[in-house]
Amino acid sequence: MRQALISDITWVTEGVLSGKGCAISLRDSLIPRRAYVDRIRAIAAKSGIPHQLEVEGSGGSDAKELQHAAAPWDWCFIGAPEDQVHSPDELVHKGDIASMLALYQVLMREL
Repeated sequence: MRQALISDITWVTEGVLSGKGCAISLRDSLIPRRAYVDRIRAIAAKSGIPHQLEVEGSGGSDAKELQHAAAPWDWCFIGAPEDQVHSPDELVHKGDIASMLALYQVLMREL
């Protein structure tokens, strides 16, 4: 295997809003290979599925294990934004989950 999609939940922030579609992460504490992310962004734009771009300076995902592996991997995090994280009142917009699932279906065909 040479490429991976990291499927998880991200946080609602000032740049990633609830109800605007799943988030494609351009970077967090790690930086995925730009060519791979650009390919995913092009597929997402062509699909018409609602999505938004996420740029974070900290935090991370399971991509850390891939990034630090001996073999090179292309990877990208794509997930629905969650509000009120780590509380009894966590919220994820149903439309964001729907866009995440739809985008994954397209990416699994196109990648």
